[in-house]
Amino acid sequence: MRTYKEFSFITSPHVLVALILILIPLNWLNFNLIVLLLSTFIGGVFISNCYLKVVQKKISWEFKKHSNSSSIDEVVGCYLEVINESNFPVNVEVRLETEHENSLVFVHRDELKSASSIQKINLKLPSNSSETIRIDLKGNSRGNHSWSNIEILIKDLLRLNTTRIVFEEDMPEFKVIPRILNHKSFDLQSLLQGDKSTIHSFFLDEMNIIGTKDYENESFRHIHWLATAKENKIVAKKYQKVHGHRYSIFLNLVGKGHFHLRKDMEELIEYTVSVCTYLVKEGCKVELWINYINNQNELLEIQSVTGIVLIKRLLATLSLLDPSGRFLSTNHFFEQAFSLKADKSLALVIGTPPDPTARYQWIQL
Repeated sequence: MRTYKEFSFITSPHVLVALILILIPLNWLNFNLIVLLLSTFIGGVFISNCYLKVVQKKISWEFKKHSNSSSIDEVVGCYLEVINESNFPVNVEVRLETEHENSLVFVHRDELKSASSIQKINLKLPSNSSETIRIDLKGNSRGNHSWSNIEILIKDLLRLNTTRIVFEEDMPEFKVIPRILNHKSFDLQSLLQGDKSTIHSFFLDEMNIIGTKDYENESFRHIHWLATAKENKIVAKKYQKVHGHRYSIFLNLVGKGHFHLRKDMEELIEYTVSVCTYLVKEGCKVELWINYINNQNELLEIQSVTGIVLIKRLLATLSLLDPSGRFLSTNHFFEQAFSLKADKSLALVIGTPPDPTARYQWIQL
């Protein structure tokens, strides 16, 4: 917290010293009316300074918000309480400022619903009182954003002097996550349905056979002939029901060059969120590999966990991807990610695909 005193020209220290020097000869020359006016003015300035010194120590603020995160272009409300603990009424102007208009903006409550990175609010606080202000904000880009500073301007009742209190530490933070779009891709739906049919097929996936059981008028292909010959009775195959299906999604934001990020980076991130959300809603198991190096010098990965936990972890991770972070070349990324992905999972590639190879198989979304 820093405190500044702002003087008008007539209340600046140099002018006050000059007025006092002028006051002395005027008093000797018996210009009583002028002396009275100057003395009154100087006394008012002195009282104003004493008032501000007392009041500035009694002004504080508290911040309250009801949601921990919001998506891009979503307007959320928060509350700022300004508290006056002094025994005097106070005129206060609150100035709020965000880091940049491209990160976080204030939505003003006017007819045009305009938005800017600065908001000013004037308050008149009686003695020992407080007032709560609703503030609407909108995130323009994903990430963790915060206010750059909060300024509280305290003006004396005669409006001669102003004290400006600047708060720059422990500013409120706001997490802005990517948009969660209602994605309707017929290609993705047909792919998912086709993959499910393949996994459930008794003709193409014999690995689902876990034993035998008594024959109960199943079809000809369900009969386990080897077990039937050993037991001298017709025995059917017993299958294990598949719970969910596993997909490995690879998000590559690197363009064709080694050090070039794609211009549609934000769209790809939002598309990844929508695809993962859709697959989780369908009961699938999803793991995500991102071409990004984390603080542990490892490839960024989101393991397959319970549905809602996966979505929360996915949004938190993708919201913090920094374009100035560390990325691998396309082929190097896929060499590492394909070698680490879950066995028997279907690889879905979002973004720039790797060079065609017979070693790995994937589907481009």
